[in-house]
Amino acid sequence: MRSIVILFLVCIAYSIIRYVAFAPQNVTNLPVMIVNKGVSMAAAFCFAIAFCQQWRRKRGKTSGNEPAVWFRAGVFGAIVHIPMSVVILEPAYFQEFFQESVDGKPQRMSFAGEAVFLFGALSIAGIYLLHRQGWNNLSRWKLSLATTGVLFGHVLTMGICRGLNINKSHAYLPPMWLMSLIGITVGIWWLVLSKPGPETKSVDAEKN
Repeated sequence: MRSIVILFLVCIAYSIIRYVAFAPQNVTNLPVMIVNKGVSMAAAFCFAIAFCQQWRRKRGKTSGNEPAVWFRAGVFGAIVHIPMSVVILEPAYFQEFFQESVDGKPQRMSFAGEAVFLFGALSIAGIYLLHRQGWNNLSRWKLSLATTGVLFGHVLTMGICRGLNINKSHAYLPPMWLMSLIGITVGIWWLVLSKPGPETKSVDAEKN
């Protein structure tokens, strides 16, 4: 639990340093937008660590419940991330997700902006299904792979909208979407390595 709390605090601190330290005018984006960025990156890292722990358990390097603990921490981050994103979903915060206004008419979301939220919704749907009982280990692994795949799409399309923006006003630090994408990519690699055998049954399946 302590490691999880530290991870979330470090990610939020990274967000504050990147967006506020060298550009104090962005302090007006506190608390929701800046904290939301940190929480979402922490959630992505939690999922990656969960898959790492799962791979380590398969190799016999650990026998604890760390994969489930880290996965639940990622779910917590996602649950916090969703309402904060919805609250600030407007051009004033996410101009890059919207088309240019024509004749003063309300702006519509761009194709890429809509893709961001489509992939995000699919990610949450996958997380919900992973919490349902009755999966064997191989089916749960396949669903985990599909869920992380759409999560990868969510972060990638967000990066396409926002760009790198590595400059003085961002403390010359890499963007948080890129950090999250790297974490998810590494998590997918660990997930692939931890593929279970076809005959392995999950605890949930054995109870039914």
